[in-house]
Amino acid sequence: MLQSQTASVTSSILAGHWENGRRYHAYQSGQYMFPDDELEQERLDVKYAAIHLTYGSKIAFAPLQDPQNALDVGTGTGIWAIDFAEEYPGCTVTAVDLSPIQPTWVPPNVKFEIDDAEQDWTWPENHFDYVHLRTMAAAVRDWPRMFRQAYRHTKPGGYIELQEQDYMGVIQSTSRNPGSAFITWCVQQGKAAGRVGVNLRSIPSAMADLLRAAGFVDVQIQEFRCPIGPWAADKQMRNAGLLQLSAVLDGLEGLSLRLLKFYDEGWTKDELDVLLAKVRTELRSRDCHAYWPV
Repeated sequence: MLQSQTASVTSSILAGHWENGRRYHAYQSGQYMFPDDELEQERLDVKYAAIHLTYGSKIAFAPLQDPQNALDVGTGTGIWAIDFAEEYPGCTVTAVDLSPIQPTWVPPNVKFEIDDAEQDWTWPENHFDYVHLRTMAAAVRDWPRMFRQAYRHTKPGGYIELQEQDYMGVIQSTSRNPGSAFITWCVQQGKAAGRVGVNLRSIPSAMADLLRAAGFVDVQIQEFRCPIGPWAADKQMRNAGLLQLSAVLDGLEGLSLRLLKFYDEGWTKDELDVLLAKVRTELRSRDCHAYWPV
């Protein structure tokens, strides 16, 4: 009986939850507002590549020496965890997510777990040399608790690193296109997420204060701009912008359906389609100098 129950739970988690023709995670259903199907997985990997270029191809900014245990919270497709494990082959990388979408062929020092990092952590205290979170603003409802748990389970002298994105996009002052539809979309996304307790704004100074309150010291901030579109003068940033544009255009509908149709006060599909069409037109224009703060 126990085996059949376990198999049933496993199959239901793997099957996911379908809504609006898109698949969402089934474990802790509703905790994360974006899809996890193949389209979204491709978008996540393209977005990862864009931010990786924006960061100068650095996998981590913390001054790591010889980490033995690392934790990747909200690993998604697992792409960062795999890259980190290859760069630090002597480190055991534990990577957790609500969705079972990670590959099976991975470096031997990577282990994926299906878990909710907003619940009580079950790993040993003072265990991790390095805790990593990337673009988790859309997933975390209680940052103070997340940071307190991270502090408790990080070794003395260890590091926590947030590679976060502020989902309130910015139109640079050099832009000849005001990007009004894009800004409207960002604002509406933020309002809708706020109704379910999610703050899509990731403001570095505020996050730094929360980290200090949890007990972390020597908190440092580095701020970057990831272009959306090929408008940047620098070649590497232009490539990052092309990747980010692809990620945004491919993800607009999936990022919007649940938020604006169900968490907001009721957008119709037609209204949503009109707004998203305007956003796509703006972002494709070289005159629209939009970027994500990361």
